[in-house]
Amino acid sequence: MPIDQPISSQFKNAPSGPVGLEESRKRIQELINSGATGTPITKNIGGQISSKPVKLARGVEERTPKKYIPEEAKTVISSDESVGDSEVVNYANEKIVKNNVPVADIKSSVPEIIYEPSDVKYWDQTWKSIYREGVLHGDVEKVILEVTLPQDNEIEVSAAEQMYASLAGLTQKPGKVFDLAVGVFPQIEILFKNDSQSLSFEIFADEAQISFRVIIPKEWQDYVERQIHGAYPDAEISEIDSSTFYDGEGVIMVNELELKGKIYYPIRVAEEFGTDPLNALTSVVSKLSVGEKAMVQFLTQPADDVWRKRGQRFVQLAQSPAKDGEKKASVDPAVLEAVSQKVSRPGYRVVVRIMVHGRDEISAQTTMNSIVGSFDQYSLPHLAVFSNKKVVLKEKTINEILSRTFPKWGNYPILNSVELATIYHFPNIEVKTPRIKWLRTRTSAPPTNLPTEGIHLGDSIYRHEKVSVRLQREDRRRHMYTIGQTGSGKSEFLKYLAYQDIINGEGLAFIDPHGEAVEELLTMIPKERAEDVVYFNPADSSRPMGINILEAQTEEQKHQAVNSFISLLYKLYDPNRTGIVGPQLERAVRNVMLTAMSETGNTLIEVLKLLTNPAFAEKKIKLIDDPMVKSYWTEQIAQTADAQKSETLGYFVSKFDRFVTEKLMRNIIGQSKSAFSFRDIMDNKKIFLANLSKGKIGEENSTFLGLLLVPRILVAAMSRADLPPDQRKDFYLYVDEFQNFSTPDFAQILAEARKYKLNLIVANQYIAQIQDDIRNAVFGNVGTMCSFRIGADDAEYMEKQFEPVFTQRDLINLGIGEVGTRLLIDGQPTRPFSFKTDWPAIQGIPRNEKMGEIIKEISRLKYGRDGRVVESEIAVRAEF
Repeated sequence: MPIDQPISSQFKNAPSGPVGLEESRKRIQELINSGATGTPITKNIGGQISSKPVKLARGVEERTPKKYIPEEAKTVISSDESVGDSEVVNYANEKIVKNNVPVADIKSSVPEIIYEPSDVKYWDQTWKSIYREGVLHGDVEKVILEVTLPQDNEIEVSAAEQMYASLAGLTQKPGKVFDLAVGVFPQIEILFKNDSQSLSFEIFADEAQISFRVIIPKEWQDYVERQIHGAYPDAEISEIDSSTFYDGEGVIMVNELELKGKIYYPIRVAEEFGTDPLNALTSVVSKLSVGEKAMVQFLTQPADDVWRKRGQRFVQLAQSPAKDGEKKASVDPAVLEAVSQKVSRPGYRVVVRIMVHGRDEISAQTTMNSIVGSFDQYSLPHLAVFSNKKVVLKEKTINEILSRTFPKWGNYPILNSVELATIYHFPNIEVKTPRIKWLRTRTSAPPTNLPTEGIHLGDSIYRHEKVSVRLQREDRRRHMYTIGQTGSGKSEFLKYLAYQDIINGEGLAFIDPHGEAVEELLTMIPKERAEDVVYFNPADSSRPMGINILEAQTEEQKHQAVNSFISLLYKLYDPNRTGIVGPQLERAVRNVMLTAMSETGNTLIEVLKLLTNPAFAEKKIKLIDDPMVKSYWTEQIAQTADAQKSETLGYFVSKFDRFVTEKLMRNIIGQSKSAFSFRDIMDNKKIFLANLSKGKIGEENSTFLGLLLVPRILVAAMSRADLPPDQRKDFYLYVDEFQNFSTPDFAQILAEARKYKLNLIVANQYIAQIQDDIRNAVFGNVGTMCSFRIGADDAEYMEKQFEPVFTQRDLINLGIGEVGTRLLIDGQPTRPFSFKTDWPAIQGIPRNEKMGEIIKEISRLKYGRDGRVVESEIAVRAEF
């Protein structure tokens, strides 16, 4: 709008603002008209403008008004305590003081800066300047931000003071002309700093929780959030919808507080309290019953510097020496120091409003009284005291509370940044009140060098910025360890990773002790990969798939198979190495297995038969080529008494006899030729899914088969030493509840598998389930760690892996699908950070149950054998 338009035209075309704006314009026009004649201006409580003679402040002589030079701005002593709201002195005239020296009673008079206009032109330009510089605003979009922090945060109140000091510069000050207007008419500051320039800091409570909220114009959101994070780095700021405060039942009660005393008088601040003053207020609202609510609102607007000048003038007058014959009241130096401290910091105009919803009038009044009473702790007698302000129009006040409307008239307190921080700051560890809504776990910024390629783990959402978290192929070769309790989202995470490998055409094995994961993965496999699947389901007794653990192509592989089997014995029957297995049994098992391997096609059935049938053993000894193995039979066993033989081998026989006599297991481990080759699966990037459901085959059988499969995968990987490194294809081994299948060989996998491109993704629920040597191998060799929600004991251990970012409390309180991670990027571990699994992506994976059943059938036909044929073959070999 051109600034040379008439004021009336500006009014006509000005955007509609909040309630009272038209009245404000009329007041300004009246002020302009009055300024032309020099008539004193008086404001009464009702907001009407009058030209009645005014009561002058002390030290000001009554004189006939006259015009002044426009640039003059002079100080007038005003606001005598005896002058009520209806008689605020704004005397647009020449200032006359006795003896040419300002005189004020320090106890009752407040120095106030008043700028005196000269004529209509001055006010015309003032109005145009204010309007042009954008002080007036129409309705604005506001956002409700909920701020939560970790319960163990130790951030002091001083952090909030820094935040408010930064926010004080948020509004654009109109400039010198605006200051001149405020000097003559103080309410101009509030008139033009309307709701679009207000910040509302609120405490909202119901029977369930106490939350801390900040309501601001939408356009300020980014800036305000930056200031909050600057003071509270771990804060989580969430934009929430407005909540219904009143449901039509019960009683609503509202109140406003005012601060009695000079505008520059201080209140008690945080450093003067022994404990956090927030405890008093939050303790009151923590006792609300079902259906009750309470809201304490601190509606603020950064104040201009006029109030500070008044306070500075007050101190200057009090400290200036008395002139000859002049009487001056003394002021306590402590008061002067307190005032000086207050005006040394930026200030806010503050409206304190309280709204309570109670079951009945008594409960509402009780809560209201308790909340109001909690403000007594901030009062300083004889200086500044919080007290009730009479609410005349209840409905209007309710609307102002809910719309966060700053009142256009009235004397509202000014608190500096320290005082405001004292009465409203975000809670820390010193606030012991129950029901406070704390941040369950910290979020941490992701590294700036996150890769843009690789398997998708999830999304880091930090301060509203969403970034994809990916793990590169090269970094996956350093393995991944995942821990999480049941129901934390760990299994879904593993399936999501495996699905991506399947879609990307990778080779993988998934060992599942529960069965649900591989069953669901079957439904996710696209038809073009149906032929690549080997679905190993031991519970399928009609077409069992054979696993001959004695199969080996080289002498080295034979010894690897034997060592793995001995580790299996320790895992199953002597995990703490108490001597149940021991060296003597080891020697027997080693030589018996190597004897059976001397003839192709032998299985564990032949191993047990060697131990229990001397005639059978005598025939097989003749086939042994290894002299050390043969000497075991011809020298040691031949010279050992039958009783000692029975004692040495009886324990082994008793344990493994069940795997031979139980048809389900016998038809798997008793087949002379394995149904599949892990070397073939790896080299041809096939998909191996093992359903080792404990509920279907029993826990001991599940563990036994898992302990057979994992070492065989290792042996197959190491056999790729015959290929150049660039021809070894990546193969991904997923093992859920890996502690059930982990032996010292597992540590070897972690240490050596990378060069054979066998990449592990292992998971479990509890660290205590892992043997010490394997645990050390895991945490010493794994490149990427992911923690879902875990228990207290595990959090104590895992905290060391995620220092200094995450604490035990953070890891214990992770939500479903939330992950703390230490990611490997380009071979280097990153600073720990957090991400969330991509639930929409997981839920959006296409699933085809019919295709899953087809894949099962294809696999069992290709790799399984008729159970009746298998039983017949085993019976012949074992001579049942």
